[in-house]
Amino acid sequence: MRLASLCGALGAALMLNLSCAHANQGGIRLNQTRVIFSAGDSAQNLTVENSGSRTWLIQTQIASTDDASKGAPVPFIVTPPLFSLKGDSRQLLRILPQDHSLPADRESLFYLSVSAIPSQDEPLADRGRLSVGMRFVLKLFYRPRGMSAPHDDTACRLVIRRDDKGVSVTNPTPYFQTLGELSLDGKAIDVTQQPAMVAPHSNLSLTSPGRATRASWQTITDYGGLSTSCQQTL
Repeated sequence: MRLASLCGALGAALMLNLSCAHANQGGIRLNQTRVIFSAGDSAQNLTVENSGSRTWLIQTQIASTDDASKGAPVPFIVTPPLFSLKGDSRQLLRILPQDHSLPADRESLFYLSVSAIPSQDEPLADRGRLSVGMRFVLKLFYRPRGMSAPHDDTACRLVIRRDDKGVSVTNPTPYFQTLGELSLDGKAIDVTQQPAMVAPHSNLSLTSPGRATRASWQTITDYGGLSTSCQQTL
């Protein structure tokens, strides 16, 4: 195993074919699907686990967009930023705050990127063939002082109306709200095929067929589950 050569190849590998993975793939898994960082927290932890037998090189980074190569500087760091994770082992990641000036009346959103490539027994003859990298992208929500966790009825404060594209979703709350399920007149809308997260005090348009008269929905909670079911006449 040559970890030095892996370090040199990591950037090229991730640029060539790096998939945005779910929280469990290829023996690598994360113990949560999102991170909530409250203003009073000194740190937040999560775990990367390798349930397979091969060693992986892991790189971690926090960015202001879901593309870690772009975006402005962020007021968080994650440590360790680069490490080798052997088979049947785990590593604790710590997210630490830095000096910042973030909005005090609403949540702010960042992205935690965890990239992984497997170790190689021999040097790579052609780096262009390395296409087995994975990238996990988790949303990191910063919650300012004075904002508690969303209440059970927070999801139901969304306002859904008909518009030219289908429906518009207005979020009057200070929380980011992501639709986990949406049905119009009893017909499920695939929210995975279009943007489904509504920023605080913002709105979002969703494409849907026909002119619906009733909507029902659930949002994703702090724990990655679904909220209380909400209904509204359009």
